[in-house]
Amino acid sequence: MTVIITLFYLSLATIVGMVVWKLIYLREFKLSLIEGIEKDLHGKLYESIHALWHVLRVKYLTRGYALLMALFYTIAHEVLRRTLILGQKVKTRHLKLFNMVKGKGVIRKKGSVSFFLQDVAEYKESLKSETESIK
Repeated sequence: MTVIITLFYLSLATIVGMVVWKLIYLREFKLSLIEGIEKDLHGKLYESIHALWHVLRVKYLTRGYALLMALFYTIAHEVLRRTLILGQKVKTRHLKLFNMVKGKGVIRKKGSVSFFLQDVAEYKESLKSETESIK
């Protein structure tokens, strides 16, 4: 029900906006929709429409635009910050794995991968000891 009422008011606002827009457009060409009483209503109607348009444009549209820009930059900042944090976490995990493969890190007992890494570390240690004994 709320959606139907909201859509009704949005369509009503759109129709009123189009009528006002057409009146402003016709005023630029010195035309009018009202032939007989144009002289009486012409000045006051268009002055009030222009005053309302000025208030709407200066007060509300400018503030709305500033709010949307602030919201956009806040969301962009949060997305970039979280991406940076995620990148740092991934980097530390890869560095730990890389150091384990090089034989610098601690190898824990975690199944076949740890056995492979332990074998690699022992092989590197044996290579280091052989090269040192040769010198």
